[in-house]
Amino acid sequence: MKKIKFNQELINLFSKKTGCAIQYNDCPCNTCFHSIEDVDFQHICWLIILGLRGDYPPIEVMENIEKELKLKQ
Repeated sequence: MKKIKFNQELINLFSKKTGCAIQYNDCPCNTCFHSIEDVDFQHICWLIILGLRGDYPPIEVMENIEKELKLKQ
């Protein structure tokens, strides 16, 4: 998965979680993004870094972020 695709898939996960994709490239708006503050963003940031630097396959990173966002069991 290329980085651009990784970035868009990441944006799509947050859009799905917030129910908002109104901003550029289907990003959620600020208000909707802040509605999910109960999420462990510290761990999600770490997962994103691992994905960007190539430690784990992007699909595995995305699956773990989906679990953190409680979009997937």
